[in-house]
Amino acid sequence: MSSESNGRKPDSPDGAPPSAGRRPNASVASAWGPSRGALAAVHNLEALLRSPSVPRKTLLDLIPELRSSAATLQTAAQVAIGGESAKHETGTYGSERVRELDALLDAVETQADHRPDLASRAGTLADELEACVDLLALLDLASAPVSTEVTLNLVAREVGRMSGTARGREVLVRFDETTPDCAVITDPYVLGPLMSLLVGCVHASRAESFVLRVRCHPRARFIVEATAPADANLPILPIRVMPWIAPSDHAARRVAERLGAALDLGPGRGSITLASVAGD
Repeated sequence: MSSESNGRKPDSPDGAPPSAGRRPNASVASAWGPSRGALAAVHNLEALLRSPSVPRKTLLDLIPELRSSAATLQTAAQVAIGGESAKHETGTYGSERVRELDALLDAVETQADHRPDLASRAGTLADELEACVDLLALLDLASAPVSTEVTLNLVAREVGRMSGTARGREVLVRFDETTPDCAVITDPYVLGPLMSLLVGCVHASRAESFVLRVRCHPRARFIVEATAPADANLPILPIRVMPWIAPSDHAARRVAERLGAALDLGPGRGSITLASVAGD
């Protein structure tokens, strides 16, 4: 079974990527805090445009603040463009979306009668820009992974639990856990968001119903694929995913490489294969 909800959740208080957990990492939180504040302003713009009770003057009064938010996001994108290839691609994509945001703000100033259309554009841009920031923050976390021993089923359950604090769409997947469970040596705070990206990729392929499988043998793996009739009674795991944008593939593969994992992405199916099971 797969379904989704467009309800938005507040950003995590420490500025970490959605589903990234709570590993103390002050440098990453500090670096992306301003960008997340700027994203909140863009999401608020969508809400204000959709509310007929908000007068036009209120919107116009907010334009300078929104211009400042756009400048903050553009600065982050430009810094990323100077980084390695996955960051460069993500930053370039983000920079293009910020230019679209600037054009949207021009339209808000000049068009009084097209608020539903403007709201729709604001929502799409906010989601795509947030996906960019999530990818860049995850790439930062993955640049210095902190490995520990963690069980596979726990990683999957924690992704579902942490999804409750994230923005994006809530996707419901069947959960086929491994029995008995097994442990791996990895950074769960990087692996968790990578798994969310895996689910997001399969979800973007328009699969109607899919399952997350956890396997220990012959290799430690997470597999997302279409459900089979035998999966009908499996428990449901909610996972929030951001839109799958053009740089997502490159970024996900780079993160997997940093973890020493193999990532396979295909139409309607994907998997993460980890290096080894702890104790092997």
